[in-house]
Amino acid sequence: MSGPEQPWWARPGGAPLPGGTPPRPAWTPPPARQPSPQHHARPATPPSPPRPNPQHSDRRPLIGAAIAVVAVAVIGAGLWAWSSADTNGTRLNVRQAEAGVAQILTDPINGYGANRVVAVACNNGQNPVVRVGSTFTCAVEINDTLRRVIVEFTDDNGTYAVDGPR
Repeated sequence: MSGPEQPWWARPGGAPLPGGTPPRPAWTPPPARQPSPQHHARPATPPSPPRPNPQHSDRRPLIGAAIAVVAVAVIGAGLWAWSSADTNGTRLNVRQAEAGVAQILTDPINGYGANRVVAVACNNGQNPVVRVGSTFTCAVEINDTLRRVIVEFTDDNGTYAVDGPR
């Protein structure tokens, strides 16, 4: 296919058809730019590749570690406060409670009128936490017989009621 039906770019030399449009001129690069004169011109140096900023790359792990430490501290403080809630409450002195239980057991008018109370040991020697409705037990020896007494707190001020010996 050569001749008028063949496009101009496919013909050798890209010659235009007679009476047709002339071919486009070939691409030529733009002329080189002349540097403009500057008063304080520095010698041209190639740009250096950007260096990574060590401050920014080191911050992310430090920030993550700081957040983790704060989270662990907050959780630990919460668990400590929750677990020690009973230990921070008002506690009854167990030695005074033992003396009070012995007095109630021996009092003939306001107590149980027991003849001979030899020993009273309450709550395994631990000071009980004062809370309305909570109880602790006392082991007592009455008339040479070992008995058990239940003591219940009636208010949050440490007032308690002593049940009869069992």
